[in-house]
Amino acid sequence: MSVIIVGNGVLGLTTAYRLAQLAPDLPVKIIGPDHHKGCASLAAAAMLNSFCEVEPRTLNHPILKERFLLNREAVPLWPEFLKNLINESGVQIYHGFGTYLIENHAADELDDLNFNAVIDALKKFEEPFSYVESSQIPNYAPSSRLRAANAILIPNEGFLNPVDLFAALKARLQQFQNVEFVNQTVDHVIANGSSVRSVVLNNGKQVDGTMFFLAPGATFSKIVEKSNLPISFPKVFYGVGCSILLKTGDFTHSYCVRTPNRGLACGVYSAPFDREHTIIGASNFISPVPEDAVRLTSVHTLIEAAMEQINTVFYRSQLVKVNVGWRPTSEDTLPILGQTQLDNLVVATGTKRDGLHCSPLLSTLFARLLLKESIDYDLSLYSPHRKRVSLFTRDEAIEDSVNHTINAAYQHGFVPAHNRMIEELRSYYQKEFSDLHDKVGAIEWGIPPELVNMYKFGHLS
Repeated sequence: MSVIIVGNGVLGLTTAYRLAQLAPDLPVKIIGPDHHKGCASLAAAAMLNSFCEVEPRTLNHPILKERFLLNREAVPLWPEFLKNLINESGVQIYHGFGTYLIENHAADELDDLNFNAVIDALKKFEEPFSYVESSQIPNYAPSSRLRAANAILIPNEGFLNPVDLFAALKARLQQFQNVEFVNQTVDHVIANGSSVRSVVLNNGKQVDGTMFFLAPGATFSKIVEKSNLPISFPKVFYGVGCSILLKTGDFTHSYCVRTPNRGLACGVYSAPFDREHTIIGASNFISPVPEDAVRLTSVHTLIEAAMEQINTVFYRSQLVKVNVGWRPTSEDTLPILGQTQLDNLVVATGTKRDGLHCSPLLSTLFARLLLKESIDYDLSLYSPHRKRVSLFTRDEAIEDSVNHTINAAYQHGFVPAHNRMIEELRSYYQKEFSDLHDKVGAIEWGIPPELVNMYKFGHLS
């Protein structure tokens, strides 16, 4: 028996790590380029947040609630996972626990709704948190007009340095003689009847195996389209986002500081990268194709947010690096996880910004599936062969799209005139999104706000 892992992102590496723990003598090949171009995890903070991502509809919708519970179940696994990996690999992983969630006035009332939804969820699940004065947040010194009106500390939600995490995973896996890294990308998969036979690399070489794990992130659909498999999967798009790494010296954070979700993304966040650097994020837009470089507007927004919403002293920090990553986003925004109808193919993609966060849990499930063992977690909601799931009614989708579009505008410098501009904008977007729903026949269901452009420009129908 041998396992071929397509993709050397966080799910590929952590699944290989779990396989090595469960079956040390099992031959495993991990196929992926050493440069990790477009890797979503390496462009992340990375935040270990689940409650901070809650929005008003999260716990009232059965599917959204189940996805939240998946995220929440992963959080308590991190301390032991990190401890064991650090000890086994000999590589230190900079990390910590404690997240300050702030409610400032950089956008509009959508921030208030999301902040209150987080509070309600924390209370409902009896998750520890405390209200704090914004002046008590270490190295938080925003401009006066954008200081936080409210702030809480969630002690169990944290952060880690993803570069350290990848280094530790690789170091540990290289200690196993049966684990091999292949510095290539996969062009397509070859199936024979009800099974996968091999994968073909971009250099033309064919790699055979017994079990296959397809976890290439946002390039999933590109590989599937070339493979002519006897099965179909939901489409996966590129959720292009960026973060900036600053050398902040004495003003480096000791905890994660972030806003609630806003404007189709996770809001503004600031997290320690190490003792000298702070990482600021994030941005997001969905694209049918990868973008190799970051858009100037994204960098401008993050720099401005860092200096005005996080710490005014960051004006003299040094811009060390701009990261760009492709968050894999499926056509219904849910992950694509689990065993396929091909008996030796397991897939994992569409996790958006939750792949790293959930990896201690998901990697164990995937490893057991690849070893043909039973698992005690129901992944049917995320079935690779599901029909497109509708998370919105038509009215809900239109309302959310209007709210997020206007909220995002504020983050990009929008200042409304002293007249009925906001009311008129809402009316304009209401009609635009209603017309789009009519055009694509979305009568009994709604278009997810982040996928509006995919429908608008014909990438989804």
